[in-house]
Amino acid sequence: MMDKTFVKTIPLSEAQKDYYLHDLVYPMSPYYQEQYLFRFESRLDVSVTLRALYEIVKRHEIYRSIFVLEDEPIQKVYSEPVLDFEHVSSATWDDAMIREYFHQEFSKPFTLEEGPLFSCRLLDYKESGSILSFKFHHICFDGWSVSLTLDEFTMIYQLLITGNDHELQPQIHQYADFVEWEQKYTASQEGEAARVFWKKKLGGNLERFELPANKKRPSTPSFKGGIAFFTFTRELRDALIAYHKQNKYPTDVIYLSLFSAFLYRIAGQDDIIVGVPRYGRPKREFHTIMGPCMVMLPLRIKLPKNGSLRELAKQIDEELSVCSQYQNYPISLMAAELQYERDKKYASFFSTAFVHQKAVKQNAAIMLGNAQNTFDSNGLTVSTYPIGKNVSQYDLCLVVEKDNHHDILAGFEYNSDILDEETIAKWVADFERTSLSLLKNDGETISEHGLPSLKILPEDVTPVSTDSMKFEQETFEWLCMQEDGIAQLVEVWDTSSYAIFMTAFLVLLYAETEMEDLTLAFRAGRDECEDAPSALLLRADLSGNPLFGDLVLQVQSKLKDAHYHQASFPKPHEPQLLFEMNENEYPSTIDFQFRVLETNDHINGTITYRANVFKKETVQRICTHYEYLLESVTAEPHQRIREIVSHLNSQFLTSDDFEQLFL
Repeated sequence: MMDKTFVKTIPLSEAQKDYYLHDLVYPMSPYYQEQYLFRFESRLDVSVTLRALYEIVKRHEIYRSIFVLEDEPIQKVYSEPVLDFEHVSSATWDDAMIREYFHQEFSKPFTLEEGPLFSCRLLDYKESGSILSFKFHHICFDGWSVSLTLDEFTMIYQLLITGNDHELQPQIHQYADFVEWEQKYTASQEGEAARVFWKKKLGGNLERFELPANKKRPSTPSFKGGIAFFTFTRELRDALIAYHKQNKYPTDVIYLSLFSAFLYRIAGQDDIIVGVPRYGRPKREFHTIMGPCMVMLPLRIKLPKNGSLRELAKQIDEELSVCSQYQNYPISLMAAELQYERDKKYASFFSTAFVHQKAVKQNAAIMLGNAQNTFDSNGLTVSTYPIGKNVSQYDLCLVVEKDNHHDILAGFEYNSDILDEETIAKWVADFERTSLSLLKNDGETISEHGLPSLKILPEDVTPVSTDSMKFEQETFEWLCMQEDGIAQLVEVWDTSSYAIFMTAFLVLLYAETEMEDLTLAFRAGRDECEDAPSALLLRADLSGNPLFGDLVLQVQSKLKDAHYHQASFPKPHEPQLLFEMNENEYPSTIDFQFRVLETNDHINGTITYRANVFKKETVQRICTHYEYLLESVTAEPHQRIREIVSHLNSQFLTSDDFEQLFL
């Protein structure tokens, strides 16, 4: 039982009042609770882990507080910390069992009147690792607090392990100091100026934003949700970098502009509020405190009539700059000022949000687990552990984070009361396609902007002559991969090296074109009748982000079908791309002919291409990328094709270019 001695009673901050009111209306809702999982490379000592966590709760009043209703809601701080901690001997568990355990843990509600509102679980992970979970109620933490908590834990753990715990500096400032500051601010002239600003900004006719829903919104929300993760395509990432360099906009402005344009396209509303988080610690002494200081900035975006991305980005850049100056004014007070009527069907007066994940201490994405970054925290090697999410605070929220592979990882968090998973998958694809097209054509009207027509290779090279058939060649030769890795995969997957090499080529085409429906010619051998090579047709489906091995098996099956049915290209269509593994060279009018041969200790081949259709540097890049792709697959065969492509592309992107996206 928790010691019932209190050392302090303090009022609630405006954000906490909102959280408390929500708990009164929905006492069993998981809406305002969050769970974060961290995998440690080495096995954590249970007793030292417990002592370190106990010290964190002891240092921060907010983690040993309860919230009760007396004359008004108040926060009461216990004198002694009590830790909700469990250790589970789970070294024999697989990942499915671990995720099921944490899903069950997450479903257990907090009780604000009893506490504690911060719980920890330590699981043994496989032979030598550990997983540590932090579960909070939002009334006592924010994203900044998560980063601080993890940093403090690893620091204190290391001090305890080495016997240097006397070096731990006391925590001087507490969340109560922030509450006191907020009260003085709202009563000040500065606070009054912010109130007037927001009343003007959010006043007037404000139509509630409604997404095109799959289901009728229930009268009482369940707050169930999901998140659809996706990795930005290489071309979209590169276009973002180029747009950032050219226009000098902060990357938040570019992401928000693309997201706002997308919302306008799918919903048709040109007056939109998007919630944008700001860490909300206006004084340096608040940088080390735990507690809900974060504010959701309600950015009101009015899309210009017949406007372009160029105009929208300029507006959002100006709006973010101005609104951020008044970000410390509690938005809940403004809702009351505007006599905003709380509708129980909605969580807030804005239903969409954009979150750019940045951890203040780790310099890595640690919130959602999508990135699965590995990073050093005070000498301990830590990575995020993915578990997914089944709660959403918004109808639709775009989350962006980075990982260690120079990838941009994103997610659409969505309200599953009104939206289906299939709809979100379509929206993800639409968002990526339209964003890329808008970035490349930022002067075009957003409302009339069509999707670009994707084409398989050849490039926009002006033909030297319609009669020209000039061909050039590029040769390559590599040592066999990973100690006969291809041969091992042939045995494991019970397939042919032909199917593996062809599949690798298809993935390479996917990397170049971002097309999931690919058609390719392959050489079947000499046609007995005409004594000429016969090119058969293979059509591969790369949708759904399959495992590379599964795609190999699909290709193997289609190769057999094509041979059996002699599936040649219909006349008069000439195949544009040809893949073959054949010792005999045949003359060809095909634009791009990729030949690969496998010997005992080498892989070599030739690319024959039309010089007035393809650039030499493109062909050289394909050679380099194909070698890297084969090395990646043989080293880690159980990869999904999108991750293979993402890692492939990141190898040829400079760190400076990538970091620009996360400044």
